[in-house]
Amino acid sequence: MKKKLLVTSLIVCLTACNDKKDKSNTAITPTNPEPTELATELDETLLKQIKKTMDLVETDKLWQGYDYKSVPQYFIRRENNNPVTAFVINPQSNIEHAIKLGDNESHGLNVVQLEESMINAVDKLKAGNDLYDYDFKIDGKEYYIQAYTKNSVDIKNPMTTSAFSLAVHEVFHAYQGKNFKSPTHYEQLAFDKFDTYPLTDELLSLQLMLMELLKGFPEESITQPAAKEALKKYYVIINEMLKRDPTAHSGYKTGLIYKHGLGQELFEGSALYIDQMVSRKVLAITSENKFIYSAPFKMDQVIDGYVPLTTKKDVIDYFAFNVFYYTGSSAIWLLQRAGYDIKNLEQGIYPFDAAKGYLALSEVEEINLLSELKLDARWPKAMVAAKRYNAID
Repeated sequence: MKKKLLVTSLIVCLTACNDKKDKSNTAITPTNPEPTELATELDETLLKQIKKTMDLVETDKLWQGYDYKSVPQYFIRRENNNPVTAFVINPQSNIEHAIKLGDNESHGLNVVQLEESMINAVDKLKAGNDLYDYDFKIDGKEYYIQAYTKNSVDIKNPMTTSAFSLAVHEVFHAYQGKNFKSPTHYEQLAFDKFDTYPLTDELLSLQLMLMELLKGFPEESITQPAAKEALKKYYVIINEMLKRDPTAHSGYKTGLIYKHGLGQELFEGSALYIDQMVSRKVLAITSENKFIYSAPFKMDQVIDGYVPLTTKKDVIDYFAFNVFYYTGSSAIWLLQRAGYDIKNLEQGIYPFDAAKGYLALSEVEEINLLSELKLDARWPKAMVAAKRYNAID
């Protein structure tokens, strides 16, 4: 069930990612009060998680220019689906009725309790995906808003999406909206058009083989040469998929794999890269999380009490949408570990194109490596799994 929660949050993620803004922020710091008793233990846990997230984005230099620590945010705690309290992080003005948290509760953040605006915030959330949104106005200033509950803060399962990881992911989309150039050929498919994405047995076999090769990442002990070798395999498999895209009518850049799939790898992959790298250090329970959490060849079987693929729609949604979060974040991580400056991706460069330019493999090298991969013992398993998945009704 918790794996379903992760996928659900990713789906929710895309529906609100098309209209994102990132504005310069000037926080207003109210006078520090005496110690306060405004936050519960749960609220304080969230604030500590957010503070650690801000510190990690900065100290680990996860993405040059992404200044998460300065972003104005409004978090609303829900119980039984009803708002009970709310907190503004980085208030942009001296907000009437807001109460500054003391140092004993703020944990190094500039944060105020503000319950007067939480009903309006919840109404805005309900009008959208009911979880997060952008550009909510408080005192004429705009804030990212998000609801949280006990289950999204007190994490018991490593596959549950935490409130802090969702926030740093979604706020990064706002950063993208301001700083990323739109790739020339990028075309995001609408949800009701996912069934047009090419999922032949051969293409699905290649996709599954790629997932199998990438499923162990991040691996902190990886060397730069090893990262380059893994990146070569990513590039060669994607390159082969592009050659076999039946939707490409005038070169591979006109096909849906390039326009939609690789575009999703850039935009959703980079956001997942940020939130996963943070999550691995904020919570002990998620310290071993990987970008790809599924067993690629067993997705139609029970894994930890959950079967990822049970219907044809499951197959389409996963391989026309969800998978690009995972392969994209893996590729971006490998690029970074291989020595590539991932800041360059902001120029509208797909991870695939970055790998192509950075590795500069010859055609002979590409052919030889692809041949080696198809001699790998995992290749027949990928083909068998692909046929099974495509046969699901």
